[in-house]
Amino acid sequence: MFRIGSQLFTESELKRAMLAQRPVIVKYEDGEIADYGGTIEEITRIAVKINGEYYTKAACRFYIR
Repeated sequence: MFRIGSQLFTESELKRAMLAQRPVIVKYEDGEIADYGGTIEEITRIAVKINGEYYTKAACRFYIR
């Protein structure tokens, strides 16, 4: 089960959040918020698509909202 504010570290955690349609906040590595929350639409090898935008896994962190 996900807790609000918990970071999604693994591919399986991202997939579970996508299947459960949990809102996800995206932050850049410096802590700046890139997206205030939306459901994951797609997961690729290098990126996660939320609200029509792709965010690279290497440059971003993903948190349950």
